[in-house]
Amino acid sequence: MALWIEVSPEELDEIKRRKNAIEARFRDIEGLERTLKALRMRLLREKKERLEKKLNEMEEHYRELVEFEERARKDREFMLNLRRELSLENRELRERLGGGDEDNRLGKREVAEGHL
Repeated sequence: MALWIEVSPEELDEIKRRKNAIEARFRDIEGLERTLKALRMRLLREKKERLEKKLNEMEEHYRELVEFEERARKDREFMLNLRRELSLENRELRERLGGGDEDNRLGKREVAEGHL
């Protein structure tokens, strides 16, 4: 069974300096168990850090999504109010122009095409 361990250049230099002590530890079963526990703890810490980073990213994306949703709701309200105001303004303009399209003998299609 192959075991891959990633180490930084500084850690590799330290391992080279302590090679004899490390080899003795590997010959000793208790030392091997301590080494495995240390490696397991290191792996768990790294995994925890990656998960925390991912969680922070997800929380940030969620906040952005909530902000976007709120902006979209406000924009929709604004557009509905604008549409309502334009509708009222159009009604008032039609009334001022003589009661609408019927009085001018123009249908909606002619008004839409610009035959005023």
